[in-house]
Amino acid sequence: MSDSPSTPLQDALRQTLLPRLGKAFLFLLLAGLVGVGGWEGYRTIKLHLALTRARREFSNRQFMRAEFWAGRVFTVDGKNVEATRLMAEIKEAQDRPEALRWRIKVAQLEPGNAGDILAWAKCAFRFGQREMAASALLSLPVDFQNRSADYHELEAGCAVALHQTGLAETHFAKAVELDHDNPVHRVNLAGFQLTNSPNPETRAAAVQDLEGMLSDPRARLFAARALLTDALWKQDHAKVQQYAEQLQAIPEHHFDDDLTCLGVSISEPAAFRPALEAIEKRAESDALRVTETGNWLNTHGMAGETLYWSAHLPPPIQANVRVQIAVAEAHLAMSDWSGLESFLVQCYWNEGDFLRRAMLVLSQRELSQSWEKEWNQLVADAEANPPDGYLLAQVAAGWNWRDQALTLLWGAAKRPETGAVALQKLWDIYSLSNQTRELWRVARAQIELEPANPTRKNNEAFLSLLLFGASERAERLAREASTTNPQVPEWAATYAYALHLAGKEAEAKKVMGNLSSETLGRPGIALYSAIIMEATGDATQARDTLAKLNVRGMLPEERKLATNLAQKLNIAIR
Repeated sequence: MSDSPSTPLQDALRQTLLPRLGKAFLFLLLAGLVGVGGWEGYRTIKLHLALTRARREFSNRQFMRAEFWAGRVFTVDGKNVEATRLMAEIKEAQDRPEALRWRIKVAQLEPGNAGDILAWAKCAFRFGQREMAASALLSLPVDFQNRSADYHELEAGCAVALHQTGLAETHFAKAVELDHDNPVHRVNLAGFQLTNSPNPETRAAAVQDLEGMLSDPRARLFAARALLTDALWKQDHAKVQQYAEQLQAIPEHHFDDDLTCLGVSISEPAAFRPALEAIEKRAESDALRVTETGNWLNTHGMAGETLYWSAHLPPPIQANVRVQIAVAEAHLAMSDWSGLESFLVQCYWNEGDFLRRAMLVLSQRELSQSWEKEWNQLVADAEANPPDGYLLAQVAAGWNWRDQALTLLWGAAKRPETGAVALQKLWDIYSLSNQTRELWRVARAQIELEPANPTRKNNEAFLSLLLFGASERAERLAREASTTNPQVPEWAATYAYALHLAGKEAEAKKVMGNLSSETLGRPGIALYSAIIMEATGDATQARDTLAKLNVRGMLPEERKLATNLAQKLNIAIR
């Protein structure tokens, strides 16, 4: 039986026209409708039906069906914004990184839509693309920034990730100011102050605010979590017990909250064992809860308990793929390679079977068995079925299989489905090891993927200047990035350095002169500021700037620039 929906018009045609007029007449009738514009009406109805069905399936969490019906929309309108936006939501609901690609598409289809840009930034931040998130936020209109609490919440998150605590607190506070009636913003501000403020009075006030919100049904769950987290960090046993009891007394608390509270009694065997058995009893008929409990046990040094407990679960639960993954990870945590191999050969993990095969290869390698052929076949299969290649790279990186991970990531970078996230992962890896040429290679690939992205333009320009010196392309890219986003001083420094290398010293000095004295002292700017100062005759100021420079964390080519300038100015650098 077909799942294709029928319309009232189609039902009426079948019941009246077909018996009396026959198929030939119906064909002529439909042809006539097309001739007078009926095709557009049919096209609109088809779009509406497919979108409606897709939304209904999504609301029922039938994600594969929702993707199918959204895909039907694209067969009629390949640039349909609503379907594109829905695809992003479907991927996000499944915590799949390719959601980011769909969010970018939405922003490209409706470039002036602030809501879509904010959703893109949220998605980028969620999947670890903080630089992209910051770039997206910069592109929002200033008036939107000034009135959006969500914008400031996200900016605060970016600042936290960069350890800019002062800036983060400013944004959290602005979110509260803009949407004071939303208690979640107040919880976020108080929770941040509680764990980050050096002022005892501020921390005490944050505790008081959070405790006051325990009586607010809209905020009590978040407040209790924040208070318990702080008490755990401070190892305040009395407060831990108090907040754990309050958290578990909240009707809407989650099962993972119970697992957090289970950790409270882990150091007290007499209390812990009954609490664990109660958790296991509640979870045993729910595959998701079994998975969460198994993962908790594995990460708390109790993988053996996972194996014992899972062996006594009902067969349908044992057959669940997520449960089997938790069991496999328990074997892995115990370095039980023979047990892992024996377990995995009995399993099949559907769309996630690449992970089972990868673990099987790992066990074979650890048991000194032949594994290369199986690995190579797995790589070929994964790369042909994105995003499996990217996900397999993540697994390999987690096992410290660096060469295999890099090969997989470069393969994933060539696929439209995973190109952006794979290149960002490569950027992160090469940044940790300060591999300038490889970073430049990534930057070149990123700009091919996103030619209008100012971050990509700046990165390629900067790395090209370091590696190859002046070029028209590097200068143009740096100028475009800096002109489009003058509020990013590091990009202005890149442009100034490009002008300096091109012999345009007056222009370079003018660009740097637009930056504040405080900005000129930033680690990513100070070196280039000193270089331009020296080139334009201000050796004294260049010497003072360079003397404060710390070269740790710099790329090798930057350290060489700093060393050469220091020798020229006859000073020592740190």
